[in-house]
Amino acid sequence: MPRDPALPLLLTPGPVSVSRSTKEVMLLDRPSGDVEFSADLRFAREYLVSIVNGGGRYTAVPVPGSATYANEAVIATLVPEGGKLLLHSNGVYGDRLIEICEALGTPYAVLRTEPFTPPTAAQFEAMLRADPVITHIMVVHCETSTGVLNPLEEVAALCQRYAKRLLIDAVASFGAIDLDARSLRFDAAVLSSNKCMQGVPGVGWAVVARDALEGAKGHCRSLTLDLWDQEQHMQRTGGFRFTPPTHVVSAFAQACREHADEGGAPARLARYRRNWRRLVDGMRQMGFATVVPDAHASPIVATFRAPEHPGFSFEALFAGMKRRGFVIFPGRLALANTFRIGCMGAVEEADIAEAMEALAEVMTEMGIRDLGRVEAAGA
Repeated sequence: MPRDPALPLLLTPGPVSVSRSTKEVMLLDRPSGDVEFSADLRFAREYLVSIVNGGGRYTAVPVPGSATYANEAVIATLVPEGGKLLLHSNGVYGDRLIEICEALGTPYAVLRTEPFTPPTAAQFEAMLRADPVITHIMVVHCETSTGVLNPLEEVAALCQRYAKRLLIDAVASFGAIDLDARSLRFDAAVLSSNKCMQGVPGVGWAVVARDALEGAKGHCRSLTLDLWDQEQHMQRTGGFRFTPPTHVVSAFAQACREHADEGGAPARLARYRRNWRRLVDGMRQMGFATVVPDAHASPIVATFRAPEHPGFSFEALFAGMKRRGFVIFPGRLALANTFRIGCMGAVEEADIAEAMEALAEVMTEMGIRDLGRVEAAGA
């Protein structure tokens, strides 16, 4: 049965398609002081801490807006005057952290690698040895602009060896890929409501070590992004300092319940891996090449090179897929002539198989019948 184009499945890096039950929560209007809303907020905060095994030592602080707001809040609140941040970038979201530091006036250094190449521990260590003023390292765990997975455990080990504080942009990994606060000992991990947790857009979260937050009073020069003040207010009142996105937060609480019911991060990762495998195998059978070698690829999103066939047009591919009820995403400027297909959200392997059939139909519409089979992934 063809998919209804009026109810498209989002195969994008976020926002993602969410369950009907998560959407239905937003049909009920709730005041911010409502008992049920307060219970939803409390549950979501506790559940996020439980995902990283951070009970008693961590707290989850919501920041209305996208996860970029939460990343900025973490940098502004946790990097004190006199501190210096070492950033890594191999894509758009690493560059976004640089933009934040520029806007805040936060001192920083940058370790840059190619868009499809993760950094090595040796590269980070060389930066630390060359610049002992560095106090914090911030890493994008999964660089969503390509799908590459960066080596978080190795960076965490270096932070512990050199007594540096670790901040994690876990926007595209939290809720699927393991983040254990007991071994990583991060000061903060940032996530989005609308990625692997499968909520709707509108709130970012920072899961923050309590000891790091307790020492951050007065660091932030923004009223609305001050995580210390937000946490203090929540401890006193159980609520937000300012009007919260009530529909979004309650939908997120429902998404957290469904995350737990699915089996938590391990089960969600297993489903995403099945989706990714079906996607990549199907695309290679049609002759498309992946950008990121399989060894460094996350099962969150896959990036494909646009074929050089004269009949190919991404605009035509996008429009044809949308007519068939699937929404895909163009590549970023860091990687020209690429496009991305997401594997996360309320998506099953059968949905990916259906999307592959739709994509093959669109290729036929463009007059492309053979790109050549791709046997191996960018090895």
